[in-house]
Amino acid sequence: MDHDFLVESYKDVIKGDPFIGQLIEMMKVVQKEGIHQKIQLTLIRADYLSHYDEKTKKIELNQVEVNAGQIGGPGYASNTTQLHSRVLSKLEALHGPEGMVPLLKHAVQPENRPRQRLGQALYEGWKLFGDPHAVVLFCTQPDLFPVCYFEQVQFIILELEDLAKADGKRINIMKMDFQECSKRVHLDEKDFTLYADGKKKIALVHQAYGYLPEHYPTEKEWKARLDMERSTAILSPSVRLQLVSTKKIQQVISKPGTLERFFPGEHARIAQLRQTFTDLWSLESNDAKTVAIIQEAIKTPKNFVLKSQMESGHGNFFDDEMVEKLKTMPLDERGAYILMKKIEPVVVKNYLFRPFKAPYVEDIVSEMGIYGAIIADGETGKVHWNSVDGHLCRSKPADVNQGGVCGGGGVIDSLLLYPSADFQ
Repeated sequence: MDHDFLVESYKDVIKGDPFIGQLIEMMKVVQKEGIHQKIQLTLIRADYLSHYDEKTKKIELNQVEVNAGQIGGPGYASNTTQLHSRVLSKLEALHGPEGMVPLLKHAVQPENRPRQRLGQALYEGWKLFGDPHAVVLFCTQPDLFPVCYFEQVQFIILELEDLAKADGKRINIMKMDFQECSKRVHLDEKDFTLYADGKKKIALVHQAYGYLPEHYPTEKEWKARLDMERSTAILSPSVRLQLVSTKKIQQVISKPGTLERFFPGEHARIAQLRQTFTDLWSLESNDAKTVAIIQEAIKTPKNFVLKSQMESGHGNFFDDEMVEKLKTMPLDERGAYILMKKIEPVVVKNYLFRPFKAPYVEDIVSEMGIYGAIIADGETGKVHWNSVDGHLCRSKPADVNQGGVCGGGGVIDSLLLYPSADFQ
């Protein structure tokens, strides 16, 4: 992990974002003391919107953002794919192959098992710790309502238990929020082992929590998080990986020369990555270029989105709210945001099923998230595990800005792939 790159990238962000500032200070403490766990593990969901390019007559995928650690949807995604597979089977049974809609004859529904695959990655991380008696700790959100709790946490825990049983092992899993951790988890300052409830050694901490300022109401919660970062436990993700997944880093790596720093000589790979980028601008400067793009966003707000470093749609500004924010925001605060060109996704006709409402045909757009997991040695660079673990599809009305399922803007969907020529 490039410590200096992260510090430099956030030097203006921390002027207007105290939460990111505390994460940076935590990272500096760990770096100065020395990282005690060389194994780095993170679960990722990279989100994309489809964009139809009128010039090339092709559909492109533009990256919206990358989420690490707290990634919703793996349970929903697996089950919705199964449901839609059953619907397609019934359709064929009723009408026969010849009676199917022509487009569906060539359609392929990809396999989708992210819940199982992400559970496998965490299990592999636990094994790499090397102590079969050490526990896995899930840091969970205390106010997460039951459906999301089971979807994000409980189902993956069940996968871990099933994998261990099939392997002839027994895995002990604990669940706590940071407030509980501050009381029940402690760090041995001699060898930096992390313990729960006195003597239970912790092998791995999965943080499905800790990505918003309100998750740390007092210094006790910050202390609990710092103890985890200083420990020998494998973290999913560590504070360094959490900082890598923000919008700021998304903007920084889009700048010319940055990808070349991390992929020297890999011109083909860099070109592929850049194909997914949309235009992004930092706002911390007051030069002519920055002033011009801010004025353009104020004049044509439908073409831009203003984004903070927070996750789950928090701190995103659209339309009139964005204009007001750009007009009133002081220079020191501007560094905490990036301006992003608004992606114009492909609009299609479809039905959205919602509780207690009759479905009707409407214009919708869909966002695709690709799940992945990586486990690597932070010292040698050796990759122990690197997998693509399925996908999440969320659909929402075309005129809705925030498409979060928990917020009520969107619904869970699934993918159906077909030859691009059929789209024409």
